[in-house]
Amino acid sequence: MDIFSGLIGNEEIKSSLGNAILESQFLHAYIIEGPEGTGKHTIARLASASILCKNKGHGKIPCGTCNSCMKILSDNCADVRFYDAFKIDEVRKIKENLYDSATECEYKIYILNDVQKMNVKAQNALLISLEEPPPHVLFFLLTTDSSYLLETIRSRAQILRTKPLDSDTIYNYVRKNCKITVGDDALKEIIVASGGSLGYVIDMLDEKKSQALSKDRERAKALVCAYLNDNSESISFITSLFFLQRDKLKDLLSMCAVAVRDLALVKKYRGATLCFFTSTEEALELATKHSVRKLLGLYEAIDEAIEDLNSNASVSNTLVSILTKKGK
Repeated sequence: MDIFSGLIGNEEIKSSLGNAILESQFLHAYIIEGPEGTGKHTIARLASASILCKNKGHGKIPCGTCNSCMKILSDNCADVRFYDAFKIDEVRKIKENLYDSATECEYKIYILNDVQKMNVKAQNALLISLEEPPPHVLFFLLTTDSSYLLETIRSRAQILRTKPLDSDTIYNYVRKNCKITVGDDALKEIIVASGGSLGYVIDMLDEKKSQALSKDRERAKALVCAYLNDNSESISFITSLFFLQRDKLKDLLSMCAVAVRDLALVKKYRGATLCFFTSTEEALELATKHSVRKLLGLYEAIDEAIEDLNSNASVSNTLVSILTKKGK
């Protein structure tokens, strides 16, 4: 049986959820948790199509050819509804229509996106619907972090966790299935920057976005080198970044933290999996110039600086503070 064909990776979810659907043992609520771009929406859509498929058990699920599958997979089914249910009013609308009969299918399925953004009132309102839903209603709650949800919600749903994909899997999939307008080196850089998110890579297969990412990564690499070298030229470069907006600096420092992490790892183990540098040789060449202690000190300073920015510290003070903290 071909379960959830087209879904890349996440074999455990394919097996557990797919077999539950085949045996009609699926639950009324699932929490699908994982980083952005790791297949949460795809899993919810494929699971919905599989549950409502008219040819279940005949070769693959969903079959993709029956009327239900075609409507659901093209987001045209009235009984499979996507919501960004961040506010209590939106959740109340779901509750008001909960007991209405399905329009076309056996079940009504609600797919709620980014539920970690829901406030407590909205979550409590949702809880009422989850506690005793009508038998024809199912929920898929999509989130990057289920710890933001009330324990009472987590206890009423099975949590399925998606996992980032390895670089080779993403590279081979993209090469086979996507229109690529960027060079091979740029593609590999995008994959490394994605953190295993296929969705991120596909979104970045645009020449302008790819070029912007490359510039951001070069700036991050230059900033790391500036902090490590700590000379007059470095100070000049750091002060040139005072004009950055706070959110832009947070993104830049987040890249820097990943780069420094790579340097510390590759210094200890040449075969370490890198999350910023596309070339082990490049990372090793830079890492050999500095001690592990210095690299870890810079990593901690950058981490503290990001926390300072979250507390509304100024951009200039934050950039300068890293210089003073990294040596501690």
